[in-house]
Amino acid sequence: MKYLFASLIFLSFYSCYQSQTADLILHNGMIYSCDEEFTIYEAMAVKDGKIVQLGPEREILNGYDCENIIDLKMAPVYPGFHDAHCHFEGYAKTLNEVDLNGSASFDEVVARIVSFEENNQFSWIKGRGWDQTLWENKEFPNNDTLNILFPDKPVAVRRVDGHAALVNQKALDIAGITPETIIPGGHIEVINGKCTGLLLDNAYDSVAIYIPDLDEDLRLELMQEAERDLFEVGLTSINDAGIESKDRNQFIKWYSNGDLKIKDYCMLFPDEDNMKFASDSGNYRTGNLHIKSFKVVSDGALGSRGACLISPYADHDHHHGFLLKSIQEFEEIADLAASIDYQVNTHCIGDSANRAILKIYEKYIGAKSDHRWKIEHAQVLAPEDFDYFEQYGVIPSVQPTHCTSDMRWAEDRLGKERVKFAYAYQQLLDKAGLVALGTDFPIERISPLETFYAAVSRMNREGFPEGGFQNENALSREDALRGMTIWPAYSNFENANKGSLEAGKDADFVILTRDIMTCTFEDILKTYVERTYLNGELVYSAE
Repeated sequence: MKYLFASLIFLSFYSCYQSQTADLILHNGMIYSCDEEFTIYEAMAVKDGKIVQLGPEREILNGYDCENIIDLKMAPVYPGFHDAHCHFEGYAKTLNEVDLNGSASFDEVVARIVSFEENNQFSWIKGRGWDQTLWENKEFPNNDTLNILFPDKPVAVRRVDGHAALVNQKALDIAGITPETIIPGGHIEVINGKCTGLLLDNAYDSVAIYIPDLDEDLRLELMQEAERDLFEVGLTSINDAGIESKDRNQFIKWYSNGDLKIKDYCMLFPDEDNMKFASDSGNYRTGNLHIKSFKVVSDGALGSRGACLISPYADHDHHHGFLLKSIQEFEEIADLAASIDYQVNTHCIGDSANRAILKIYEKYIGAKSDHRWKIEHAQVLAPEDFDYFEQYGVIPSVQPTHCTSDMRWAEDRLGKERVKFAYAYQQLLDKAGLVALGTDFPIERISPLETFYAAVSRMNREGFPEGGFQNENALSREDALRGMTIWPAYSNFENANKGSLEAGKDADFVILTRDIMTCTFEDILKTYVERTYLNGELVYSAE
């Protein structure tokens, strides 16, 4: 009997210390959790796509049976990066269009279009990325050359910001646009009684509706290629800033079938069908797709002078930009969103647009404590309007590389005094308590490491200007990392499941070649992703 009793004691003791099983263990690393205390761990165990434990190396290695153990060799690990404002399908489409980014002149734009057309035969010539501020004369182009080269084929090439486009006469004819055409919320450039082909905002949309959609198989192929690119730079989550109703069901199909994996918080453009879908479906999820918000566009972009300003542009007398909808239309969207517990995420560039939308937010969600409505870009604000973010819990969603791209000419547009309150990320953080960081790709490059670099250094990739542009609004490295992990997750009501490396959360994480929390600014841009994991699954490896 005494031997039986001893055996039971031994079995009880053994069972208490018997290892659990894990699918993956990382150890001997610097694991930045981004939890509330910003804890750094040595090791992490993953099971069934979830984090089960973080802690000292010996405790994790001794506590689990695991066949997949990775020695990090002191490499840094971070939560999967989250782009808080981007255009997933917009980027995918650029993979099938002429790339005009970085064109040093309009002649180079034309040369790239001609070269593209020689190797592709589409019914429309489409492209994106030209930026007249990079050219010697900095003047907007006209379509004279395109009309000569392509008299019978429509051409539509968008500016880098997506809020202006140059189209040829054939495209204007297809859309029925003449010098007498007036489009609310848009601008048709007319000089000497002739359309130049330059279209801003809603005016370009009047042409875009005639551009034929890609077939479904090609669209999915491009989306999957884009997804691979996003995994390669360490993105595991994105905020997809605007999906039209004609594309919504396609996204639902792709995610329901598992054709796409990246976690997509999808904002719906508030057209009639999308608003009905939102009213009927509420907080919608399928696969890794999450739909719970409207994307509203209040004004255009600063570079194309479509941003709506309180006082005129410093470099264009009497021109203020414009709102793209009436205040009544904006209020109707806000009213519906508040009634169905939807978020409103509004593109606001100019100080007048920011003020108008913040006042609408005050009216419709002022008494609600946890709405998490956002201002996308929050680019130029009047000094007295920063307080709205604190008083009404509005979240600023900003793109640090916009600052380092625009700083060359921002003062020309705004003047010396007003530019001080542009791209004011630290000031916004002080008021709101958090900032969600993104790229706005394909307007900017898709790299979250460049987002981090621009946020903390306020310099471009060439290290200009030394010391940073308006460096008082640089973010700390800790805040910048939170801004591309836990804070975007929080802004989407998703922080219970992701955004930080904590037990019970999704095992979304990246392993980098350098520690961006300690390396030099220059070395941040030399860092790349070694591996990306989504729900514990390896979705990218540099090996």
